[in-house]
Amino acid sequence: MICETVILLTYYYRQEDRDDGILRHIIGAFCPTYLPFDLYLYEPLKRIFRRVIVYDFLRRRAELGLRAMNDEVLAVVRKERPKYVLWTSFYDDVRNTTLEAIRKEGATVVGWFFDDEWRFSSYSKYWIPYLDYCVTNAISVEPRYRQLGARVIRTVPNTGVAVDVDWAHLKERYDVAFLGSIRTADRRWYLDEFRTNSMSVDVFGEGSGGYVSFQQMLDIYKTSRINLNFSKTGAHPWARQLKGRVFQVCLAGGFLLTEYAPGIENYFELGKQIICFDSPREMVDKARYYLNHEAERRAIARAGWERAKGEYSSSCMVARVFEEIAEDLTSGVRNGNPAAGLKLTINARRVLATYHQEWGRAQIQENDKRGLWEDDLALALLNMPWNTLARFYRLLALLPWSARHAIFNGLLRLEKRRFGVSAQHWIILRSYVRRMIESLLRRPRQGYRG
Repeated sequence: MICETVILLTYYYRQEDRDDGILRHIIGAFCPTYLPFDLYLYEPLKRIFRRVIVYDFLRRRAELGLRAMNDEVLAVVRKERPKYVLWTSFYDDVRNTTLEAIRKEGATVVGWFFDDEWRFSSYSKYWIPYLDYCVTNAISVEPRYRQLGARVIRTVPNTGVAVDVDWAHLKERYDVAFLGSIRTADRRWYLDEFRTNSMSVDVFGEGSGGYVSFQQMLDIYKTSRINLNFSKTGAHPWARQLKGRVFQVCLAGGFLLTEYAPGIENYFELGKQIICFDSPREMVDKARYYLNHEAERRAIARAGWERAKGEYSSSCMVARVFEEIAEDLTSGVRNGNPAAGLKLTINARRVLATYHQEWGRAQIQENDKRGLWEDDLALALLNMPWNTLARFYRLLALLPWSARHAIFNGLLRLEKRRFGVSAQHWIILRSYVRRMIESLLRRPRQGYRG
């Protein structure tokens, strides 16, 4: 036990936040997956440090507003004098100026990043100058962090705790199961391949069987003969990434049949601890094979479980991260900081502008009378002055509540009339079209040798 204090700046570790006033708009738009950071980070930190303070910056932002929440974060740091401040990155809630001020107070600031396979260029790299350490689970971007002078530590996606499994008396309820959103990337197309081949899949999550609790999720993983995982992401469907579900399934003792993601072989032995596929046809063929070869399937599931519980539980991963930090702090070696000269690209500005714009919209739509929307819409326009939606919401806020309510209901009906396609799917469709056009433009002309 280390006799130090740690402050964990985190968000959305309570499922009830999904139904909470302003927060439900933000969580629905930007954080569709429930993240039990109390299990992933808080409990492991308590095993290492004498005192761990949790600060839910998303909930406090909804309660206080952006400016007051950042002031409160700094006040907590000054009062508690922590050794470390661990910030689980999201968007632009805890401001870069706040992180910089925390460092000046003497705390070591650690930024924990997610989805760096597609977020590094438009988000993560711009935070390097304000952090002492960056934690990522993306193997491919680790060198890019180092090129920008970051002290980076690689870990695995959010994992969890190992589930006790009685392998001799294990009762399985489902043949093939998938737990997650079927609206993401090409998952529906993959799942339809089972129906085409007269095989059933039990699906749980957004767009199908509805949300399940964290404990129910573990039970499903444990009692399914085959657990599916897909590696593509929503707004960036061409990028494959290592998902936390890979480790969650194995920690629960489940058999994992996963779409291949670059680097996954660094964590599990393919063919012996987990099974991978690259196409719908291969997925169905392997599912059918392992349903008919129970002994082989159970041996693979058990091998994956033993590997995961020995190396990839949250306790193991968090302990490893802070061991590396402690060793580095002792060495006293410091790199330069080329990232300090980075300027936000238009795409990076658009990401931040959209986020603040949606906070402004949520506050106006929920009839928040404190005027907190003004700060958010001002930041949206600061990042993207041509943001017409932010200007529209500014005008909308001046109308009586009855008029605003009618307009928001009209916008919602208009959204639903998009042939039943959600805004997220329009983003994906536009991304596909844009990449197709870009690939055609980059294609060498006939007779040209590059």
